[in-house]
Amino acid sequence: MNKILSVLIIFLFFTAVSCQKSELKDVVNVDNFKELKQASIAGVNGPTTATINQELTFKVSWPYSGNCEKFSSFKTDKLSDTMRIQLYTTTNPMEDCNGKEVEHSKEFKFTPVKSGTYFLKFTGPNGAKAIIDTLRVE
Repeated sequence: MNKILSVLIIFLFFTAVSCQKSELKDVVNVDNFKELKQASIAGVNGPTTATINQELTFKVSWPYSGNCEKFSSFKTDKLSDTMRIQLYTTTNPMEDCNGKEVEHSKEFKFTPVKSGTYFLKFTGPNGAKAIIDTLRVE
């Protein structure tokens, strides 16, 4: 009985060792390795005037820093008449990104609810390189 058990353990060991990396990739959830970071803002393009309750679209772009970097989300904070907007991206070092083209701009939607002047402050990490768009709403 010990002899059969020993042979079975050796067989299982060699089977596990001979497993290919590509086979293991199917078992491992590569999404768990995504890294979230705040991106620097390279440019903002949008309207300067609007009416109340009009949905506005601003094209926000960030510098290229590798094929694996993808848009994740916008984070907004409202401070009286100023709205701070931050853009976050994700990267996955486990993903093979050679030859993939990734979009490095995203639309930010904003709907003013009252008349006045709005300051949309698009900021990078630690508030660096802020781009401020002034929006007049009537």
